[in-house]
Amino acid sequence: MHLNFIAETSSDGVVDRSFTVGDVPGVLWSPERPVAGAPLLLMGHSGGLHKRHPGLVARARSAVVRDGFHVAAIDSPGHGDRPRSRADQQWVDALRRA
Repeated sequence: MHLNFIAETSSDGVVDRSFTVGDVPGVLWSPERPVAGAPLLLMGHSGGLHKRHPGLVARARSAVVRDGFHVAAIDSPGHGDRPRSRADQQWVDALRRA
């Protein structure tokens, strides 16, 4: 599969890059001035949330600014920008009811 960067913005010391790997959408946050060997932190989300959920974005940006990390998040099947099957929707509905 091929990594394809599709958009890039920068603010407050953080570069925000939207990407796809195959049909999987994601986002990569990086320091504007990265340090060689900086770790990559993978962030997850659940419950039907989006990779750009405000809480996840805030934690990602903090890890970039505070620690110099690169942070990536993708949308899981049926979450965010990925198509949601009927089974995915039933799972999300059950989770929200719980």
